[in-house]
Amino acid sequence: MVEELVKQVEKVKSDKIKIDDQIISEILTVNGIRFSFEDGSWGLIRASSNKPSLVVVTESPTSDSRKKKIFDFIDDLLQKTGKIGDYDQKI
Repeated sequence: MVEELVKQVEKVKSDKIKIDDQIISEILTVNGIRFSFEDGSWGLIRASSNKPSLVVVTESPTSDSRKKKIFDFIDDLLQKTGKIGDYDQKI
C-alpha cells in the first residue's frame, strides 16, 4: 500500500501540483513516505509499528489550516485506494 502512495506523491511532485499553494520540495521513503514543502510543512504516511494500521502525521510551522489541508490531501490519496477503513483518531 505504501509503495502505491509513494508513486502517487512522486507524481504530484513531478507535476508540480500545489497543495495549499505549496509545491512538494522533498520526498523521503525511509519507513513510509514523508514529503516536505518549501515552508517547512510536511506530511507522513507509514505503517504502524505495533498494529495493522497506517500512521498519518502532518505538521506546519505556518498555520493549522495548512496542516489540515495536507491531511485532506493524504486522506484523498488513501480514500482513492479503496483499502482504508475508519480512522481510529480524529483531527
